[in-house]
Amino acid sequence: MNESYVTVSGNVVGDPVVRTTRASVPFVTFRVASTVRRVDGKTGEYIDGGTNYVNVTAFRALGVNLASSLHKGDPVIVYGRMRINQWVNGDRSGTSVEIDAYNVGHDLSRGQSQFTRVAKPQLDPQDRLADPAVQEAHDELDRVDLGGDHCGAGSGGFDRPEESADTDDYELAGASGA
Repeated sequence: MNESYVTVSGNVVGDPVVRTTRASVPFVTFRVASTVRRVDGKTGEYIDGGTNYVNVTAFRALGVNLASSLHKGDPVIVYGRMRINQWVNGDRSGTSVEIDAYNVGHDLSRGQSQFTRVAKPQLDPQDRLADPAVQEAHDELDRVDLGGDHCGAGSGGFDRPEESADTDDYELAGASGA
């Protein structure tokens, strides 16, 4: 079966919720409301069509970064793999649309955003390992382990093509209970 990839533009319905899988992989869920706007042929004015609600799930680094970046009401563009689920709960049944997000960003046609590069995404900003001084010390250790300062300022700590922020090599803050 072929998979369907979609791009949805809309507004975040509620603040993203952080969770972890049974295998301790972090993920974030949130909903996007997308309303079609069309020009009324008679009046020439824009009118709103129906609103579609889409459940979005983002894993690992993308999810962690989204939890720190998105808030209720933010305009976003979501790209990912679409799945349509039919469900039954007692006498009720329905259909839900879900997106396994690959890319998510603010819709910059509706405002401005500020990008901040993170070396190692953290779920819990209160965790002592999330402290910028600790992260800087870890980055220095990474540079020494690589045989010198190969990363350069502002590179996010990744200088080898096979490394990226979307690996399982980061610390899960607060997941160990320490």
